[in-house]
Amino acid sequence: MVPRSDALVNLSSLLRHAPGSPSDVEAEGLLVPSAEELAADGLRVAGPLHWQLVVRSTGGDDDYLVDGTVSGTVVMECRRCLEDVEVPVEASFVYEMVYQAGKTPALTLVEAPLPSDEQDVGAFGDVDEDHLLFGHPEVDFGPLLVQWLAIEQPLTVLCQPDCRGLSIDGVNLNEYPDHVPAEGVEGKDAKDSASSPFAALADLDVESSS
Repeated sequence: MVPRSDALVNLSSLLRHAPGSPSDVEAEGLLVPSAEELAADGLRVAGPLHWQLVVRSTGGDDDYLVDGTVSGTVVMECRRCLEDVEVPVEASFVYEMVYQAGKTPALTLVEAPLPSDEQDVGAFGDVDEDHLLFGHPEVDFGPLLVQWLAIEQPLTVLCQPDCRGLSIDGVNLNEYPDHVPAEGVEGKDAKDSASSPFAALADLDVESSS
């Protein structure tokens, strides 16, 4: 497969509603998101994203269902030593899709409204689910795929379970385990403590003064 900057799927065959028309459309590809898309979702990736989609007619005139997956390798900073770590991530999703000709130039996620404060808990069962709105036969699922990968990436990672982190002067202790900070070098925490308005109380002997 050749990597592309979009995940364009042509749904024309589903929209015809003619006898003998297919009831689903399958597609897959490799997506290379733009820098703007990645920045908007706070993502860094190593290589293209692999995606697969199946869009099915649900029997209504303009109602469909999309079932999709996207996988790729995201790049994150180790929470201890701040080195880049490559993390495999996979996401899957299912959405109802509604076609409204010419309504929107791009695939749009329409979120279901929440019940008002006056409604009881049982009202949640009557609220519509989130769905996708599209207005043209050719649909670019790229932005949605990137958003789902961002949702599924972990909050934090470690480069290795026993990562030693950084010394107070910023040296990676995984690479230099015997490193000793130079005399007089203070870490951020020590500097913050020294500049605190309560620093003068640090050596106060509470027991002897009581």
